[in-house]
Amino acid sequence: MMDKKQELFLLYQYQEARRQLATCEEELTDPDRQKAIGILKGQVQKALNEVERLRKECGRLKMANHRLEDEYRDYEVQLRQLNANLYSGNISAPKELEQLQRRIAEYQKAKADREEAVLSQLYLLEAKEKELVLAQKKGDELQGQLVGAVDEEAKRVAVLQSRCARLTKEVSGLKAALPKELLEYYQRSAKALRGIAIIPIKENTCGYCHMIISTAVLAKIKKGNSGIIVCENCGRGLFEQK
Repeated sequence: MMDKKQELFLLYQYQEARRQLATCEEELTDPDRQKAIGILKGQVQKALNEVERLRKECGRLKMANHRLEDEYRDYEVQLRQLNANLYSGNISAPKELEQLQRRIAEYQKAKADREEAVLSQLYLLEAKEKELVLAQKKGDELQGQLVGAVDEEAKRVAVLQSRCARLTKEVSGLKAALPKELLEYYQRSAKALRGIAIIPIKENTCGYCHMIISTAVLAKIKKGNSGIIVCENCGRGLFEQK
């Protein structure tokens, strides 16, 4: 059977195990860590969206280039036909000759415009493809960071869950071993005293608020047969821990 000092130490162990469990449960649901992972997920999604946008832009530019190249080739074919017609000797009327020359000039301009547009689009496509490579690299880096963060968080949670399970079992065992009156004292006092209802003395002072304990009270605490003696300043139970 335990003496009073042992019972008070058991109550202290119960209290500290509960405090450790509360801290563990708080760490387990750390909102800052979840927020950080959420921000990283948002950055990854933004990077993926940018990659997709640039891919579509590159695809659009390639299609536009193909269309311009096709138009360029069409004008080239038509110009060959018009020039062949011009030098065939079959056109002698000045008006027809003027119309043909005007068409040739228009087609030559249209062909030159297409050639210039193709070159401009090629430069733009090259720039966009470089942007795409950089965006893909950034996306891969962010994805790697996210995978690492999620993996690290999963490991952290697993460790904390294991610790919480161990502490829950420890708290349950200590609670079952506590005398009823000490458990009731703790339940009455803990909330008002911020979870610390009992504290070991340090030499001749309260271990919590460091108020000096009188010689007479100190003697009673060390004797350990007077029940719970509370600090006159902070109201916490005092005991001698050996």
